[in-house]
Amino acid sequence: MQRLIRFNHESFIKFIYASVMVKEGYAKKLLEDIATFKYRHMVWSMADAVKAGIKFDMDFNYDEIKKIEVENEEDLLETLIIDLEENIKFYKEIKSPTTERLKNDDEYFLTQLKELDLEGKITAFNQSKELPGVHLDENAKSALVFFLMEETFKEYELITIYSYLKVHSSAVDANSTFTDLAYDSIYHLRRFAELASQMGVLTLPRAIPHEKYENIGIVEFLKENIEEEQDAEKQCLILAEKIGNEELKNFLLFISRQEVYHAELLQRALDAINK
Repeated sequence: MQRLIRFNHESFIKFIYASVMVKEGYAKKLLEDIATFKYRHMVWSMADAVKAGIKFDMDFNYDEIKKIEVENEEDLLETLIIDLEENIKFYKEIKSPTTERLKNDDEYFLTQLKELDLEGKITAFNQSKELPGVHLDENAKSALVFFLMEETFKEYELITIYSYLKVHSSAVDANSTFTDLAYDSIYHLRRFAELASQMGVLTLPRAIPHEKYENIGIVEFLKENIEEEQDAEKQCLILAEKIGNEELKNFLLFISRQEVYHAELLQRALDAINK
């Protein structure tokens, strides 16, 4: 069960990051769709483990994730095709309703991937630190790069923690809140990673320490994260004022309002657990 969770976790990371690395619109959308399904596959596998009383962690093999750090889209596509092929092969070792569903999904998406024709260069890691079509002064540029690198990892970390808490939560309101928060963090990760990719400063995530999500004091965690969301709102507002670009400013103001809503959701989960 641990291997099933890890394989789908790795696939989710590969596809969501790959979706911001390619430039063609249809390919981006397809990879986003597959990433969404791979996230679901990971969570379903986690839920099955909880139901069976099997302990698991959220580790992944970083060398496996690094396989998408390539220079052209053709090699990226080949890596993603191999990923699904290996998953399908592994599913045959475990017969269950969940793995049958996973196999059916992956087989369909595999046919879709094989129909893509990608030949462009990947610039997501070239460290250009320039946002195409947008002029930023050096201070604004440095602030934006730091923000994007910090926030992409933070959002990945939150997806991991919220997903783990969701499958271990028996409180309906808390479970619903963790689901909403995880999907919001997926959206934020994709938007931040898209900007980081355009600037050539995309960084792949690292596995987070077990103590971040295992056996944590849930009430204390929620209280701390309410404060962190409030702080994140302030950071977005500060960056929005210094960025010097109206489109980016509006995006950051939008994210700042999302952080307020996240703090409200966390408070809702806290209230549900305290009951």
